[in-house]
Amino acid sequence: MSTTAAPSLDRAALAAYKRRERLRFLSGMLFASPFWLGVLLFTGIPMLASIYFSLTNYNALNTPKFIGLQNYIAMPQDPVWVRALLNTVVYAGLSVPLTLILGLLVAILLNQKVKGIAAWRTIYYLPSITPAVASAILWKWMLSRDYGVINAILSVVHIKPIDWLSDPYWIIVAFVLTGLWGIGGTMIINLAGLQSIPTDLSDAARVDGAGPVQVFRHVTWPMMTPVLFYNLIIGIVGALQSFTFFFTLTQGVGNISYSDVGAVYMVQLYRVAFQFFRMGYGSAMAWVLFGILIVLTLINMKISKRWVHYAGE
Repeated sequence: MSTTAAPSLDRAALAAYKRRERLRFLSGMLFASPFWLGVLLFTGIPMLASIYFSLTNYNALNTPKFIGLQNYIAMPQDPVWVRALLNTVVYAGLSVPLTLILGLLVAILLNQKVKGIAAWRTIYYLPSITPAVASAILWKWMLSRDYGVINAILSVVHIKPIDWLSDPYWIIVAFVLTGLWGIGGTMIINLAGLQSIPTDLSDAARVDGAGPVQVFRHVTWPMMTPVLFYNLIIGIVGALQSFTFFFTLTQGVGNISYSDVGAVYMVQLYRVAFQFFRMGYGSAMAWVLFGILIVLTLINMKISKRWVHYAGE
């Protein structure tokens, strides 16, 4: 009798377990449904609509007119689009490496065990959480040709005032300088990475006679490469998508206008879509930028196998 009862009990227990798991799954999906509903309504559907609009001639007032790939074909022939793309690439090529290097150097300095280090960490991190518009207005005043503090400092060493926000050659430099103002985010991530490195490794290296440079090269750098790779990807995406800071800096300043050489990609996209109501062309610009970001990310992930070292490897 016991031998026949055991299988039935096992089947009953298995059925009860499956019911509990099914209930857990349904309750989990119920709690997650607001998030997925938000993703569908505010991300998924707009993305699909943007794909369709990029294939149309649409000004947000009239019915979209399907024109195929004409918006994409017209971009390389648009000198303002080319300038904005090149300016953005130059800005990213300058700002991302500088941000990575300075963010790591500052993190190493702030990782020292000295008196008052918490205050210094706060000071360096504060600019990254300051509202972008407020920071941009501050930099706009500082970079002013006539009354800016930067030109005032340069005048002390007899350097003529620079049109930081009007000269097409200096405006990219100004963008890079203002971008370095917010290295606190990169710094704090690097600092967390440095503090996660086991001290046993560096202590063992020092016992074996390694100096500070050798410890950094053979211990700190390999352990920090995953963090640096993360900052690299986030930095590229952030640099190519920068908008608020540049839009605030360039509005109503000197000769900066829709067709100026100092235009950057996201500001140009905003002007095309929301000032000139060329929604179809603006949507196509957005998808081109998305494609560029995907390609750059995939390339970096492929190359990362050569220089990124994970602890479990």
